[in-house]
Amino acid sequence: MAASSGGVLGQRTVVIGASSGIGRVLADALVARGAHVVVSARRSERLAEIEGAHPIACDVTRDEDVDALIEGAVAHLGGLDAIVYVTGLTKLHSLEEARQAEWLEIFATNVFGAASVARAAMPHLLDQRSQHRALFVSSVSADGPYPGLVLYGSSKMALRGFTQGLAAEVPGLRVTEVVVGPTSGTEVYSGLDPELHKKWTPLWHERGMIPYRMIPAEEVADMIVEVLAAEAPPLSILAAGPIEEPTAARPTGG
Repeated sequence: MAASSGGVLGQRTVVIGASSGIGRVLADALVARGAHVVVSARRSERLAEIEGAHPIACDVTRDEDVDALIEGAVAHLGGLDAIVYVTGLTKLHSLEEARQAEWLEIFATNVFGAASVARAAMPHLLDQRSQHRALFVSSVSADGPYPGLVLYGSSKMALRGFTQGLAAEVPGLRVTEVVVGPTSGTEVYSGLDPELHKKWTPLWHERGMIPYRMIPAEEVADMIVEVLAAEAPPLSILAAGPIEEPTAARPTGG
């Protein structure tokens, strides 16, 4: 398969975190637009449901899995034009109870996994025949972690730092952070502890910490497709609904 110079038609793309939500919708959208797509996630049984994409199971917290994913994708696609890292772990924690293992669990998926995928993919993305694209899906919580989501928000702040550092250190890559707001059609809230959810979410709304209206996963996927098609993609884009009015001032975090 030959890479195109721009756009997603014929683009050789790996979507990591494609078993549900934004990643699943994005994979479907790319296939529909003529991209050659490899999809990856831990839940391999769900990957088989994505028509027109080649599935490869991968646990991003394991370097050997990540290496096998990229090697398998390159062998199947005949090269690599783009990676899209959608994988993310969202859990609620109280800081007075969160131990190192819980911090490591969040960072292992949200930050270390992204770095591992970028490392493995970089030689192929820097090939002269590649489109050199690396996209990482982040969250508006990186702007200031919400109470109860400090571990998650901190990991997204670290992911932002990684994407900026990657772009600065490897200027041959077209790096973009996609900052996503509240999104419908995902499983983000399904795995949250119900008691902690009941404790923290009212506080987020009382403090005006969620200024954006809900946006469908399909709209987020369309924005990502636009970035993947852009000749000069931005370092960061906001994929969120309109701002609610009025909103309370967001805490600065000090």
